[in-house]
Parts: sequence; C-alpha cells; structure tokens
Amino acid sequence: MEFLRTLPNNLLIYIIIAHTLFGIGLYDMMFRKTLIGMLISLELMLQGVGINIMSFGTFLNPEPLTARVITLFLVGICAAEAALFLGIAVAVFRNYQTVAFDKLTELRG
Repeated sequence: MEFLRTLPNNLLIYIIIAHTLFGIGLYDMMFRKTLIGMLISLELMLQGVGINIMSFGTFLNPEPLTARVITLFLVGICAAEAALFLGIAVAVFRNYQTVAFDKLTELRG
C-alpha cells in the first residue's frame, strides 16, 4: 500500500483509470454473449463515469460536495439498475432455461 502514497495527487491519473474502466466495460458490452456478462460490463462503465465525475468535481470545482452528491446518486442508480437487470435475467432463465443473448430470439413484449 506504500505505492498509493507515492502517487501524485493528479487529475490525469484518475481520468486514465476512469477511461480504462469505461473502455473495458464498453469492449465487454459489445462482445459478451450472456446477460450476466452484460450486467457486469454495464456496471464497469457506470463506475468509470462515477470516477470521472468525482475526479473532475474534486479537482476543478471549488465546492467538491456537489460532485460527491452526484456520485452518490449514481451509485444508487447503479444498485437499482443491477437489481432490475438481475430480476429480468432470472425471469428469462426461468422461461427459456438460458441466459445466452443470441438464443433469446423469440422474446415478445
């Protein structure tokens, strides 16, 4: 953990981490074939956005509390989205016995 103390308090480091998380999530979202894999990818993307909001709000805003509140709401939205998505995945699995996205061609509204 000594490594973390030697890092400079720099906006660029947080932006690189946030964009890396978002890029990994976007890449996985395009190439995953299961609903659970897509959920994990979407969560990675949203956490990258949260880090981005938090870093810009902390370094560039004179009042960093605004960015913290927005990030807190984003985390709450992520939790609700994950619960909803998992509920849909369970319902799909009960009806079709698979969560593979390619095999779900006969879904009807």
